[in-house]
Amino acid sequence: MNKQFFKSILYFFVIGLIFYCCHNLILGLINNELELFFSIKFVYLFNFILTFVSLLILYFIAKKWNDKVGFSFLALGIIKMAFSVWFLMPLINSNVIDKVPDILNFFFCYFLFLSIESFFVIKSLKIDK
Repeated sequence: MNKQFFKSILYFFVIGLIFYCCHNLILGLINNELELFFSIKFVYLFNFILTFVSLLILYFIAKKWNDKVGFSFLALGIIKMAFSVWFLMPLINSNVIDKVPDILNFFFCYFLFLSIESFFVIKSLKIDK
């Protein structure tokens, strides 16, 4: 693995940590009585791990088959969506009356990490050419 990849992973970790702290702070300021089905920490950890594994796979694909990175990104995106549905199934099947805060928290985090992943994939495609 090269130095640029480690630098990207470090940026990814720092950006994720900053957004986690901001999200947690905002939720604390908005409503201290809000009871969530999934903790924010658990949601961020789940999305971080999925995105980290996805970035590792995309890095190795870029090294072997640079022309297949776009297709791999799309395939991994579909797999991540399937894991997200699996992750949300306990909430969907639960008796929780108001599921909207949990769903919004999850998808805010999901799209945040998807944006970060997209940025790094586009950046890696530009570097390798």
